[in-house]
Amino acid sequence: MASQPLTGLAVEEDGTLYHAGEALPNVAEAIALLRSLGKSVFFVTNTSSRSREQLRDKLCRLGIDCRAEECVPSGVFAATYIRQSHPEASEIYVIGGGGLVAEFEKLGFRCHGGPTEDEKRFSEDEFKALASEVAATRFDGVVVGWDTGITYYKVAKSALVFQLHPECFFYATNDDPADRVGSWLLPGNGPLLKAVEASCSACAASRRGREQPWGDQAEVLGKPNPAYARLIAEWAIALTQTLRWEGRLGCAHYTC
Repeated sequence: MASQPLTGLAVEEDGTLYHAGEALPNVAEAIALLRSLGKSVFFVTNTSSRSREQLRDKLCRLGIDCRAEECVPSGVFAATYIRQSHPEASEIYVIGGGGLVAEFEKLGFRCHGGPTEDEKRFSEDEFKALASEVAATRFDGVVVGWDTGITYYKVAKSALVFQLHPECFFYATNDDPADRVGSWLLPGNGPLLKAVEASCSACAASRRGREQPWGDQAEVLGKPNPAYARLIAEWAIALTQTLRWEGRLGCAHYTC
């Protein structure tokens, strides 16, 4: 059987397009050449803290021309997947950055948490009041993404959501252990997720042992979830004719 021509490229960003905040040599020229040959290019990343628009702006600042619709951070996939899987869902508790919240709001979710709670703390009496507040809202789920503003308050509030709404879903944008920043490793979403999962297991015992996304362990979206690749395929790339170009070791690859 004759091989099919390559029609597109799904490019992992960090380590492939740039490193330590600087574009890698000849990347912009390579992307421009692919486009001149009529190839589609999508920029994919497990990073969930940025929206499509924020990711586009970052790449453009690095000299890599792109459009927002070509950028697929894991938050875009998470919001799309959860909307397709739970079309009736409305209220969600988000541990994550503003970009993640923005992508969920685009699809009609009402997001609680996120950066608006970065500075919040509580006493025991205030925790009791918070429980009443959480009980009064019909939470459909909890979503955990990378959050540089994560606090004990956010972990404790997620535990209340799991206790008071035991049928809510539980997803994470990724479980990456760490990201390289210059010469150093920065804790990724994986360590943060472990704290939320441990809290869920300790405080909402009824969820233990249940299948994802209804249990005490999150269903992890983003790479290497095959559904992530299928979503890109739906967005105009034939998966069997797409090359995946990735620069980070330790993250499993799609079958393309």
